[in-house]
Amino acid sequence: MSEETSRAHGRRLNRAWAVLAGLTVLSVGAALLGPDGQRASLGSVAVALVASFVKGRQVLDHFLDLRRAGSGWRGLFNALLLVILGSCFALYLASMLRSGGWSAMGP
Repeated sequence: MSEETSRAHGRRLNRAWAVLAGLTVLSVGAALLGPDGQRASLGSVAVALVASFVKGRQVLDHFLDLRRAGSGWRGLFNALLLVILGSCFALYLASMLRSGGWSAMGP
């Protein structure tokens, strides 16, 4: 790897790290907006899960170099991320329904 290529690679990783740090701050900020001592709001959970998806893609693309892989591998890892995060969201909704914190039928 030439020195110029190495510097470009370092800048790309630094940008990816900055995006990861920014998304972490966004997730924490969304969580802190809710009332103290209460369950996170639906919006906070959605923001955290979307940020988690983008963070997962950053790690896969830039730190594990999946961006160079074929579309099949990228699609597989996207699907796995979506299944995991979708399961987390479904569990959150199920806990809301079970605890009576949110009713599908309205008030």
